Amino acid sequence: MEHKVAVVSGGAGGLGSEICRRFSSRGAAVAVADLNADAASEVARSIASDGGRAIAVQVEVTDEASVVNAVRTVVSQLGRVDYLVHCAGTNIKAPVLDMSLDQWNLSLDAHLTGAFLLCREAGRQMVEQGEGGSVVLMSSVTATAPVPERGAYGPAKAALINFAGQLGLEWAQYGINVNAVCPGVAMTPMTEMVYEREPELREQRLKRFPIKREVLPEEVAGLVLYLCSDEARYINGVGIPIDGGFLNSGFYQDPGN
Repeated sequence: MEHKVAVVSGGAGGLGSEICRRFSSRGAAVAVADLNADAASEVARSIASDGGRAIAVQVEVTDEASVVNAVRTVVSQLGRVDYLVHCAGTNIKAPVLDMSLDQWNLSLDAHLTGAFLLCREAGRQMVEQGEGGSVVLMSSVTATAPVPERGAYGPAKAALINFAGQLGLEWAQYGINVNAVCPGVAMTPMTEMVYEREPELREQRLKRFPIKREVLPEEVAGLVLYLCSDEARYINGVGIPIDGGFLNSGFYQDPGN
């Protein structure tokens, strides 16, 4: 991936930052794109201190002008765009009966509209370059296994899989493959914080996990990087679970019970 450039939205988050570091380890320059400019700068500095090349780009993925400006900034400073990973999003807790329209819109905008805007702008740049590229959208197992009180999150994540299929069809002619990754519960700093507050939640979850742990950010990053590699050029327009078998666990009986 040397001489290539990766843009990672939500790049300062638990999954996004690991993906940024993995791209850098493979020789790509990285644009750490995040709403939190300070956190993005911290990740970029960390990558640079390890010998990589990275810039921080502040972006509000739901705002068209902000996304257009962010991609222009990446091209201006790094010269091109070869990979886009859309990790930015939100996880609003609200059952549908109590959910406001603003909450619904915020969730869909952050995940789906953000994907549309970033893909459109980065995709235009890749097409103009004429050398192909790869896009990975961060979906979730909740796309097919809804979570109670997350009434907009799952539908938004499901839409990302369909959108990956749509782009995969439209962009194959340009040598750009587009896929979605569907992690189970990932052990990110945010997840650790939730478990500190609700230790019983992890205990309940682990009973349903055939592999008795959460997926690690580096494992998700490994799948993302594979989908962006030359070895995965023929994988296109699909959503790939990385969940340790969770989606198959409907009749699973915990051996400890």
